Amino acid sequence: MANNNKKVDNTVAEVDGAISKSELWLEKNQKNIMYALIAIVLVVAAGWGWNYLKSDSNAKAEKEIYSAQFLFEEGDFEQALEGFEAVIDEYGSTNAGNLAKAYAGLCQKNLGNDQEAVALLKAYSGSDNVIAPAILCALGDCYVNMDNNAEAAKTFEKAAKAADNAEFSPLYLKKAGLAYEAAGDNASALKVYQ
Repeated sequence: MANNNKKVDNTVAEVDGAISKSELWLEKNQKNIMYALIAIVLVVAAGWGWNYLKSDSNAKAEKEIYSAQFLFEEGDFEQALEGFEAVIDEYGSTNAGNLAKAYAGLCQKNLGNDQEAVALLKAYSGSDNVIAPAILCALGDCYVNMDNNAEAAKTFEKAAKAADNAEFSPLYLKKAGLAYEAAGDNASALKVYQ
């Protein structure tokens, strides 16, 4: 029994020692801990604020892009381009701003300004399997217009892979094959046709 009391006393002493060391460490590092907590709170608040502002900006951009989309559908590419560029300038980092880049690139392509179209279409970032491949296809068309058939073929192949469906992938692969033929690379053309 005395042995058990001695073990309990030793355990209590060890726990007291550990608590004392922890208290000393906390007292010694109190300022650093406080600064770390303040930094965490500031980062969380900044993230929340950024998300709030971004969602508010995206809602405003969606309202502004609507009239430009209507003009685009009507075939008034010059006026539509002005509207899309205004959205890009004001809200370029939002989802609607990203979509405006794609539309602006398509406007430039339809106006015959392939260099400008390439820059805008490359600025678009999307990962869906409908719009993103269509934008890649438009980019490939611009490369064809600029007589850069090798780059066009690669871009059409990327579009086919991104679409990954039975409706659009064959169309994009056919365009890739035609571009490879125009570039004089018949072996690659045959490969994509198969």
